[in-house]
Amino acid sequence: MMFALVAIISCGNKTNGAASDADSAVVNEVPDTLNTIEAVEKQVDAVYEYWNELRTHHDESEPTLDERFGSKEWQRVRNEVLAIDRECECGGFFDFGEEGPLDPWLYDCYEGIVSADSILVKMRPNGTAEVRFLVKDAVTIKGVPMRWLMKVEDGQWRVANIFFESEDNFDILMNMRAYADDGKFNKNFDVNKYLPGMKEDVAKMQGVGKDDISFDAYGLVDIDLDGVPEVFVQNKEHFYNVVFSIADGKPSVLANSFGATEIYFFEHGVGAQGGCGTGCQMSDCTIIKDSKAVCNIRTIDEYGMDGELAASTKTKDGKEIAAEEYDKLFAQLGEQVNLEAVMHEIEKEIPADSPNLSDYAE
Repeated sequence: MMFALVAIISCGNKTNGAASDADSAVVNEVPDTLNTIEAVEKQVDAVYEYWNELRTHHDESEPTLDERFGSKEWQRVRNEVLAIDRECECGGFFDFGEEGPLDPWLYDCYEGIVSADSILVKMRPNGTAEVRFLVKDAVTIKGVPMRWLMKVEDGQWRVANIFFESEDNFDILMNMRAYADDGKFNKNFDVNKYLPGMKEDVAKMQGVGKDDISFDAYGLVDIDLDGVPEVFVQNKEHFYNVVFSIADGKPSVLANSFGATEIYFFEHGVGAQGGCGTGCQMSDCTIIKDSKAVCNIRTIDEYGMDGELAASTKTKDGKEIAAEEYDKLFAQLGEQVNLEAVMHEIEKEIPADSPNLSDYAE
């Protein structure tokens, strides 16, 4: 799979329960017969019973697992991914297993009978549930940990999102969206149109000349799912990464990381966190709406030689604010999400004074 990991820090919970359509504002009327742990467990078992049946009696006219058990949103995004995989010459979205592509429902378990073991269900409001279990087959005795978010849709429990817990809680729906969005956005996207403005912004932050800034790769990520991508650019050699908004037709910085800090994403924003000197830790986040910055919030914590917190400064758009106000703003970012981006190489610019090697050819 053509994934390059967007730098993500280990800060808090890296999974995103709210990332799926399982957490909808629409109130679902759920029959009492469905609103039970037993009903959810029964549906989890039914998924693998159906897969085993399909494998034994293959019939292309029968619905796939996605069609039979996936939510409408899951099916829509999955179909977009499959369409892109058919078009491209790459291995495909799920081609990151050691022995070949992984399956969202099975991970790498397909030998003999496949089943769900040690199912744990947590009922949630509005006809939703969180499910953890081990998927097992004839050779994977210990099982592979899986997590599903499920919702009642069309009168049955359906799977709204799947997480690979053994792959750092890889959020499949979110990253399928990112993959599909890249396939859609990148067809008509010209990164060179924005590079001069990007370099100028980074040069100002770094205190260097514009010609000293270069980028190796870019990725398109629609952080707030508004249909307008944000642009993630990176310089691998000098370890700086920057996320830009291009909503106004020109780039503007949403988040940046240099050296000891790293980029990470939220449902409604993006930020950077890490070291800012000896005994100093920084978190610098931007809340996003309609692909534009709503505000920037920053906290700088300084620690003494004993490791104890000595001072903490919190700001909004550069002005100091109380901790209570900062916490309310930080909550607007939503859950931290484990988001990856498809990265594309940026061709190196050839300096104007470089010799034309063809002039020296025999």
